[in-house]
Amino acid sequence: MGFERQLSEIDAVLKAKDGDRERVIAFSREIIRRSGSAVLSIHKGDRQAAEGSLAEARRALDGALEVCAGRQEFYYVGPLPQAFQEYAEANILAAIIRGEEAPSPQRLRVPVEAYITGLADAVGEMRRHALDSLRRDDFAEAERALGVMEEAYTALKSLDFPRAVVPNLKRKVDVNRRLVEETRGDVTLALQGQRIRESMERAMRERAVHD
Repeated sequence: MGFERQLSEIDAVLKAKDGDRERVIAFSREIIRRSGSAVLSIHKGDRQAAEGSLAEARRALDGALEVCAGRQEFYYVGPLPQAFQEYAEANILAAIIRGEEAPSPQRLRVPVEAYITGLADAVGEMRRHALDSLRRDDFAEAERALGVMEEAYTALKSLDFPRAVVPNLKRKVDVNRRLVEETRGDVTLALQGQRIRESMERAMRERAVHD
């Protein structure tokens, strides 16, 4: 029947596919690891380290996309979608912190679905940045971070797609709403505290002058 020859050919095809799958997995892990390192460096204020990690993540992404050029099935299954999302998150966060416009999905070379969820996750990282700014008494930066969070949340909640189209979008948007509300409360309390301190200091200076 010729099954031995046919299965031998199939075996070669599947071995090549499995080899490519392993390469995509390795690239995806590197993307995730480097993107996470970039986020940590961003919060530490180490821009050089963040840019270095993003560059390494970009090289791994290029490698994964090269494999996917001949294996489109790996684009939306396995670990690569998560890698796309974390890569998008790290790059969006880096641009926001620098005060720049967020890069587009096309520029990042990631699917729009991963870009959307990456943006949603970046909102959480902006809350951390806002709180770090408040601890430094940098109220202007905290207010700017809150403004970006609100803008991103407003844009994301206008998207209404089922889980099958954009996985976890509704849950992430719900989380964003809570994060925005909590951050607004934190910033408001901090500003009120600042005004009270300034008022007390002004009163003490005036009293010292009169004394």
